[in-house]
Amino acid sequence: MKSQTLKSLTNAHAWIGLIISFVLFIVFIAGSISLFRENIETWEKVSLIGEHSPHTSQVSYDTVLAKLDEKYEIDTHHIFYLYQPTERNPFLQVYFAIELDEPHPITGEDHQDMYLLLNPVNGDIIADANEFQFANFVYHLHYDLGAGRIGLYFVGIITLFFFVALISGVVIHWRKLFKNFYQYRLGANKDKWLDAHNLIGTMGLPFHIMYAFTGLVFNLVIIYQISYAVLLYQGDQGKVLQAAGFNEPHIEEVDIRMPMQGIDELYTKAMDELGDVTLRRMMIEHFGDQSAVLVFMAKSNDEFSNDVEVRYAIKDQQQVYITKDNYDNNLRGGLATIASLHFGDFAGYGMRIAFFILGLATAYIIITGNLMWISKRAKQKKQSKRSLTFVTRLTSGAFIGCMLAIALGAVAAKLIPLDVAGRMSTIHTIVYVSFFLSTVISLVIKQQDLFCNYLLKFSGLAYAIAALLNIPNYIQFGGILSGQVVADLVIVDMMLYTIAALCWYSAQKFEKRAEQLQQEINTMGSETALNS
Repeated sequence: MKSQTLKSLTNAHAWIGLIISFVLFIVFIAGSISLFRENIETWEKVSLIGEHSPHTSQVSYDTVLAKLDEKYEIDTHHIFYLYQPTERNPFLQVYFAIELDEPHPITGEDHQDMYLLLNPVNGDIIADANEFQFANFVYHLHYDLGAGRIGLYFVGIITLFFFVALISGVVIHWRKLFKNFYQYRLGANKDKWLDAHNLIGTMGLPFHIMYAFTGLVFNLVIIYQISYAVLLYQGDQGKVLQAAGFNEPHIEEVDIRMPMQGIDELYTKAMDELGDVTLRRMMIEHFGDQSAVLVFMAKSNDEFSNDVEVRYAIKDQQQVYITKDNYDNNLRGGLATIASLHFGDFAGYGMRIAFFILGLATAYIIITGNLMWISKRAKQKKQSKRSLTFVTRLTSGAFIGCMLAIALGAVAAKLIPLDVAGRMSTIHTIVYVSFFLSTVISLVIKQQDLFCNYLLKFSGLAYAIAALLNIPNYIQFGGILSGQVVADLVIVDMMLYTIAALCWYSAQKFEKRAEQLQQEINTMGSETALNS
């Protein structure tokens, strides 16, 4: 490759990396933590689990639905979701929408979403699950930055540039990829950053490509759908869905009310029909209408990402659809496989831990990339000091601010009682405000090494405190919690302690740099005094 071409490609790689680095860092940090989303959900509401009934396998769906139908005006046009109790979550979870007498004054919606935890036997409401969704909030930061549909597409575009950066990085270092694979120079910071950047990037290349590709599929799938609909099916979205395997029979509403009963019998029937599976969720389409359909969605226990589904008409309990081989379509089966790869849920906790380590290592790659860009630009005479200072301070504030914000969110998730109204809104505010303040304060602080040292230590302390706040739950409920719940608590606490240790270790590096800088200043001052 010509030297000029290589130089241009290197500059493109550096600039793309710098531009996407701040969003990409949030995506990988939040994504690494979200690998343990189910464990965090248990960790957050462990006091609720300890205070209420333990896990039971005797669920009365008919009793629960009858009580909900009596209490709420459930919207027939929205799908009704049910999640059965598990060992780690002994409550029946229901998600549905209720009709409003008047449109919402702010959103204009004619319905309100409800997400409740219920007693699985008698249907009593235990809690509003919307108020303890910290794990889900971190997960949203991962794939849409908490900004909804716009954030989803924005992260998709960032992921596309990440893919380009990966390919350009491989091309740039291809000739020396194997020669310098284990090279790690200790002489200078720049060499260490470069070697770490290249080494981790090369070792984690399959992981990075997998995440870049699967992220593109999830975040920009709407673009593929529109392209296929326009180019291949003349704008007919229905034909696109039919070709993609979304061919379940559609039953129209008849607008005749009917109680939702017979669910217990259908549950037994479905489990016998599907065989050795783990039920993921149940859905009712057209709740309360004679056209209501009960859907069972499960994952086979003996196949890799093999999703199965069966549907029954509640009116006469007749089966209307069944599949046992990934929805009878290679595309949908492929999407299920991609999802398992992305979430690392196909090979137990060993794989999730490996993905967690690789995710944090990727965050380190992003940091070293920015540091190398700053170091290189600082040596250029024509480089604006103001812009370089801005990038340097933004890197410190945004990266460490992200770590601090999630840590403070975890602390708030343990400190704020589960029954406090507006609990999740408060946690959202804490996370966003702390990130914003960290970034803004960093932009005006001159002593960056000292600032990074204290901010990292504070972040590490916050992660450790979030784990320590869980100790009363061990003491109070340790004797009655199931083994799975205790395992979830230990997994999350160990994850928090690990991140705390990494923050503290990184802080020590900045502390040494601050001390060295102060010694240099003192030495220069002494020499000036002697010369005068």
